[in-house]
Amino acid sequence: MKHQYSLSLLLSILFFILVQGNSEKCKLSDVQIQHSNIGRSTDKLDFVFEVEVKNLCSCTIKNVFVNSNGFATSAMVDPKLFRRESNGYLVNDGRSIASQSSIKFRYAWDHYFKMTPASLQANC
Repeated sequence: MKHQYSLSLLLSILFFILVQGNSEKCKLSDVQIQHSNIGRSTDKLDFVFEVEVKNLCSCTIKNVFVNSNGFATSAMVDPKLFRRESNGYLVNDGRSIASQSSIKFRYAWDHYFKMTPASLQANC
């Protein structure tokens, strides 16, 4: 009887630990932002940069906002992929980005702009 109680208690603790571990929210560090210089624009004045915003979290994320001080572009960026909103830039129109998936967009300027994750919502 004592062993059954101990085993039951141990299984309950293990279950609690597993459930708690899976409900861990995503962190800003789970959003990876990479720039690639893919060459000159057609007018040869600016460089074209491709930006990949990747979700490294095990959960789906949405409402991803990015900081990018002074961001500008001489080429149109699809506003459903990346646009100015509030105090930052909204990625993917606020829609979900699945785990290990990414959103890509391009912009053109004479230099790249540093981009850092500002906020997100996790759907675990």
